[in-house]
Amino acid sequence: MLKATWDLRAVFAVHVLRLATGILIVRLVYPLFFTASPWVIELTDRLIIVALVLWKVRDTRGDPAKLGLSFRNWGRNVGQGLAGGLVLLLISLYSERVYTTTLLVAPAQHPIVAEVQAAMSWQQLIMPLFLAGIAAPVTEEVLYRLFTFLPLKDRWGLWGGALLSAAIFALFHFNAYWLVEMIIVGIGFALLYFWTGSLLTAITAHSFINTSKIVMMYMGMSLL
Repeated sequence: MLKATWDLRAVFAVHVLRLATGILIVRLVYPLFFTASPWVIELTDRLIIVALVLWKVRDTRGDPAKLGLSFRNWGRNVGQGLAGGLVLLLISLYSERVYTTTLLVAPAQHPIVAEVQAAMSWQQLIMPLFLAGIAAPVTEEVLYRLFTFLPLKDRWGLWGGALLSAAIFALFHFNAYWLVEMIIVGIGFALLYFWTGSLLTAITAHSFINTSKIVMMYMGMSLL
């Protein structure tokens, strides 16, 4: 059974340290040596997340296998992730359409979106696909589902933990446009993780959604 060995204070500390460390490195350290591109900043944030979560999990003697960090039954877990990802992708696209037509607003341009729309070849999609299809799903599922969801679930139950962790997931993207959609999808990732007992399932679903949207944008298909 998935159960955190850390408490909510550790969750709060990691989220704060993530922001503080990122600001320190990007605004104070990097300018001493070079001008950091959006991709460097993004990768820096991902590395900080992994380092902080692994540090706290090891510090509390958490067992990676018991936390769903295992490739056991990986084929089944990937299959479940793809199925769940397809359902969540459809929900995501529908919610975007409803949100846009109801409130008559357009999303703020994300650097990855701009890069994909400007891409003239598949080679130019390598970095966006890596960041959105691999780096983001792995690190965000580790941070928001494994590290944040589990202690919230232990405190407020499955649905309470799923909702609260999804809200934190959405808020930390600092974009009001994506708020409702990301909360809904975040709940879906948490439920996939809990029901299958494998973080690989949630990572696969997350990767499927992000990768599908990049391919759709590159092919000129409207997401709204």
